[in-house]
Amino acid sequence: MVITIKKSLILIIIIIFIIIMRIIYLNYHLKSYYKNKLDKINNKYTYSLSAPRGRILDVNGKILVDNIKKRVIIYNKLDNTDFNNEIAISRKLSKYLPDNFTLTNQEKANYILKTTDIKNYLSTLEYNKYLNNIYSYSDIENIAINNIINNYLYLLNKEDEKVAKIYSLLNKDYFFDKKIIFKDISDEDYFNILSENIPGISGEYIYERYYPYGDILKSIFGKVGKIEKENKDFYLNKGYELSDSVGVSYLEKEYEDVLKGEKALYKIDNNGIITKVKDEKIGKDIYLNIDIDIEIKLYEIMKENMLKTKGKFNTEFYDRTYVLVGRPTGEIVAALGLRINSDHTLSDITNEIISSSFVVGSVVKAASNTVAYHENVIVPGKKINDSCVKLYLNTKKCSFSPLGYIDDISALEKSSNYYQFINAIKVMGYNYSYNMKISATNEDFDKYRTIFKSYGLGSKTYIDLPGEKTGITGSIVAPDLLLNLSIGQYDSYTPVELLSYANTLATKGSRYNLSFVKKNQELIDNVDINKENMQRIHNGLNKVVTNGTGKGYIKNNDGAGKTGTSETLYDKDNDGIYETNSTSTAFIGFAPYASPIYTFAVISPNISSNIKKGIYKVPINRYIMHDLTEFLFEN
Repeated sequence: MVITIKKSLILIIIIIFIIIMRIIYLNYHLKSYYKNKLDKINNKYTYSLSAPRGRILDVNGKILVDNIKKRVIIYNKLDNTDFNNEIAISRKLSKYLPDNFTLTNQEKANYILKTTDIKNYLSTLEYNKYLNNIYSYSDIENIAINNIINNYLYLLNKEDEKVAKIYSLLNKDYFFDKKIIFKDISDEDYFNILSENIPGISGEYIYERYYPYGDILKSIFGKVGKIEKENKDFYLNKGYELSDSVGVSYLEKEYEDVLKGEKALYKIDNNGIITKVKDEKIGKDIYLNIDIDIEIKLYEIMKENMLKTKGKFNTEFYDRTYVLVGRPTGEIVAALGLRINSDHTLSDITNEIISSSFVVGSVVKAASNTVAYHENVIVPGKKINDSCVKLYLNTKKCSFSPLGYIDDISALEKSSNYYQFINAIKVMGYNYSYNMKISATNEDFDKYRTIFKSYGLGSKTYIDLPGEKTGITGSIVAPDLLLNLSIGQYDSYTPVELLSYANTLATKGSRYNLSFVKKNQELIDNVDINKENMQRIHNGLNKVVTNGTGKGYIKNNDGAGKTGTSETLYDKDNDGIYETNSTSTAFIGFAPYASPIYTFAVISPNISSNIKKGIYKVPINRYIMHDLTEFLFEN
């Protein structure tokens, strides 16, 4: 009996111990779990509409893109909200809607349909087809909407239309998204609305981008907007909400992970009372290599010279110029593309520097000399008499005028086409003779394009902008086209490819990625050329700006560069048919010559038409480069 009592006592003690431990476990270990569950039952949590993004600053810390804070009235759709509640909310808010609002016929029809019986807007036949399952409800809804738009919009007076507009705003976008009802609203209306304590309605701040320098570089900064459908899964997997604003183009998109901020967190209880529980957090700033003072001066120089050029004879096709200023190791100091509109205003097309490509002419000849050095078809310093080349079944190809005796250096200085033609024929494995029959192979074209790509021509620059394209590579293989390729009259290149080419020449063969944002530049290629031959190319490019076709482009001629002229077809009627010959001009260079600080690329497409022969081509590139380098080296 005593043993039985002892056993019972022990069992009771064990049970009590288990109960105590369970209580301890529930109170301490599961307390937060059940507290969170209860919190979720009683409250709903939501994030603010937006967070302040990081700023974008220039190389000297000047703010180029900032945030501006705006008060907004928003609607948080509650779980228990029904149609009648939202109509009541719409009526309360409609008195704050200004009279200049816009309301589409679709919005009007949707409201009428929601507030009346659908049968009022259907014929007996249409409604019977629904009753007999010939039409679905979606079918008759669409029919009713069309009938309302055509016959019943008069049912709404001005006050009804205001209610209809608010109701439309309450139900736009995704179901549980925060809806912006009022954005540009007076302080008085803002506080009056909040004082009404309307369920689901709250005041909040949103952050929008502000540009202290107006439209300058705005096309490169890019836009912030809603998540696009094709990117929905990508952003959801990264923890975004579908209502979030993200960078949708250019630098805003490229550096989204850096610039994005953290949104504030709000609690909404069952009574619709909203309380902030976590403040927003600003994103990180990014610093550009851009110098805004140089950018502004470049705009002034381009505007003055472009509009002056447009007024000159035979410039009816000229409408745009692109200019890039960089550092030899890939940093972009200034970038600008401008288009002249029909009313002589200017539009910013800087974003085209990564996508639009052009045939650029003789600027490629430094790269072509490199191919000839690489293939051992140049004897450095050996002179030949500039002339013309005639291949079988092809017209003569010549320099723009007889240039006399030239070598590898003076051929660059004077921009000899003949010198490049002879080299290209040798690269194909032939010695030139008049009217000769020769053939070219893909391998011959590859010899040129491989070297060109190592300079950056025909290759991505790995610039920190999404959507970069390379120029167009010709697909036909023929000996006369290889000759054209060697003088820049076949493949096309983008403005950023030209800057990459100028950079690689400035560094004597090392190619770095291009970048707008300050970061460690990466070496991405090296040109296969020895130091002696590269120095000869430098000597030739220096002579271009001191005595040759580029004289006057760089202040005090202290630099190096190469001009180019190309003949292209122009679509004068904008009908997709390119029928008129025009002339485009380009320039690449670097300065000062001994120790380059800046690099340059300029393209002016269709600077003149070729309708008349012997016409003057306005040297717009020289005008811009002269004024720009005067500013750079005087400041």
